[in-house]
Amino acid sequence: MESKGRRKPPSAIALLLVVLVVSLLAIPAVAYLGFSGSDDQAQEGVEETALDSEVSTTSPALVGSDYSEFVENSTGSQVSFYQISDGSRSGTATERFARPALSLSKLYIAAYVLDNGTTEEGYEAISMISSSDDRTATELYAAYPESIDSIADEYNLLSTRSGQQWGYSVTSTYDVVSFLAQLMEEDPTDPILVAMAGASSVAADGYDQDFGTAVLPGVLGSKWGWSDDRSLHSSVSFGENFIVAAAVTGSADDLTELVEFQLTDEVEQAIDEGEELS
Repeated sequence: MESKGRRKPPSAIALLLVVLVVSLLAIPAVAYLGFSGSDDQAQEGVEETALDSEVSTTSPALVGSDYSEFVENSTGSQVSFYQISDGSRSGTATERFARPALSLSKLYIAAYVLDNGTTEEGYEAISMISSSDDRTATELYAAYPESIDSIADEYNLLSTRSGQQWGYSVTSTYDVVSFLAQLMEEDPTDPILVAMAGASSVAADGYDQDFGTAVLPGVLGSKWGWSDDRSLHSSVSFGENFIVAAAVTGSADDLTELVEFQLTDEVEQAIDEGEELS
């Protein structure tokens, strides 16, 4: 029985088969090429994003920053002298270099706590200055981590900045002398100065507080600093007409020898001139 539909000739059938086979072969090729193209575009997108991110996270250089003038130096000696009566200053070429503040940073912590802490914390800060108590310093700094930087800004101490812990802060002999000079100008009996005048002969950790600038004539009060391994020592002292500070990489005796050699004549002259004015 013949089909109702018209039968296609063999040549037409063969042609259709060829077209069908070619079409089937082309589908995976198109699919593969399409996937490859999408992957390339996606990869380009990732690279562009990474480049944009890199550019966007690059911070511009700080322009005009006071801190950019710092020179880190924990090895050189520093000496600073200030005469109160005429405002004259002298010091080593290194006196403005930022170096480990050691326990001198407790002066800055105490100043902030006295202005912003509780009455109880204020008494703790005063005791910390006299005995150089590390435990109290740690507690107060944990409560007021902004203390050192805030005082540095308030008193324009350009070489002074905080560390993650108070023991990792930095300052300079120039800064600590400037700080005490401003305290004395505001109030010669400031609690910090009184605490320095009443410093204990032995610190809370058992270390003697009798070296460095404290040996100079006419000294009324002092604050000392030393590293745990005793390789760094520093001190600051004041009298009626002078403020002095010094720091060394070396022993307490090394600091004392440096101070006696560098500052004795200037301190004696300041004492004489102060007596003439009184």
